[in-house]
Amino acid sequence: MAALSAFHRRYPGVRLSLSIGNSDEVLHQLLDHRSDVAIIADLPEDPRMFARPLRRDHLIAFVERTHPWAERGAIGLAELAGQRVILREIGSTTRRAFEAALARAAIPFGDVLEIGSREGVREAVAAGLGVGIVSAFEFGHDERLCALAIDGMDIAMMEYVACLADRRDLRIVSAFLEVMPPLTDAGPHEDA
Repeated sequence: MAALSAFHRRYPGVRLSLSIGNSDEVLHQLLDHRSDVAIIADLPEDPRMFARPLRRDHLIAFVERTHPWAERGAIGLAELAGQRVILREIGSTTRRAFEAALARAAIPFGDVLEIGSREGVREAVAAGLGVGIVSAFEFGHDERLCALAIDGMDIAMMEYVACLADRRDLRIVSAFLEVMPPLTDAGPHEDA
């Protein structure tokens, strides 16, 4: 949103439109020319794409304030075995990164409540339905919730600002790329 705001201040006459989706959906919007620029995690190498690293982001768990883990600050990945975990839908980079970490650690995947938006994941956790998994950057601030670092394993993903390579020099695309901030690292304990 900060980049959209900076772009709007610099170019107030340009009409903006924002779409939100999981990584697979966002990539298809770019490839189908339905979006000019995207913020996308773990973008696969593709000669059709131009991508600039935006931030390295770590996954965190989070629980509602009355959960027994709420005051801990961190949990081990193995503690999630047997817990209901609330995740985004298949196609979400957050979900892929989390499932890959469980597989590498040979931790059995338990009960999953799948929800199609990060806002839905947040509301389900606030209602006490399970333990949520999101990136540290997108956790934000919500008095009902407590963020927990996941100890013992660095579960991270790289986010990029991306466009089609052959559209990189379009005035509107290059103007947007100019307002994007430099690479940052959203650590496991940082809130957005």
